[in-house]
Amino acid sequence: MAQQHDLKLDPYGNIDVDYYVQQAKAQRRVYMAELNAAVKAKFKTLFRAKHRKVASSH
Repeated sequence: MAQQHDLKLDPYGNIDVDYYVQQAKAQRRVYMAELNAAVKAKFKTLFRAKHRKVASSH
């Protein structure tokens, strides 16, 4: 079975490439923001300073 997709067309009946490029850019911005947030959170956990008890005998 072939699936039919509704494509956005320009006034001349061609696929509206500019529309899809803008959609791709918007999706890329969202993805990169989520990726940056995840990397930042990961770095925070990796470099979090652990508090150690100071030995009283030293």
